[in-house]
Amino acid sequence: MEENELHYHMKVRVFRKEGAFGPGVAELMRHVEETGSLSEACRCMGMAYSKGWRIMKHAEEDLGFTLMEGSRGGSRGGRTMLTGEGKDFLRRYEMFMDELNQNAKKAFVKYFQK
Repeated sequence: MEENELHYHMKVRVFRKEGAFGPGVAELMRHVEETGSLSEACRCMGMAYSKGWRIMKHAEEDLGFTLMEGSRGGSRGGRTMLTGEGKDFLRRYEMFMDELNQNAKKAFVKYFQK
């Protein structure tokens, strides 16, 4: 990345009342999907479990539906999975972001890199 070149950065959130669902929640959900564990997903992101749990609950409260569900401990340990609605919402968010990023790149080139 050239130091003197112009760059841009977008951070998009999807929400009803508060900016609760954005790139951080999406990343956390991807890690939950890969690992089957909210605790492990938080570890992957260098985040305390309590913070990860709080931001997921905040997003669920704002969106009005459950993003993940899990079972606690037991002899084989607990497991966390995305709900069907959670998987669908994450998939749509990622497609939305891909499209926005493609269009933003075109607009940036058009207006700043003539």
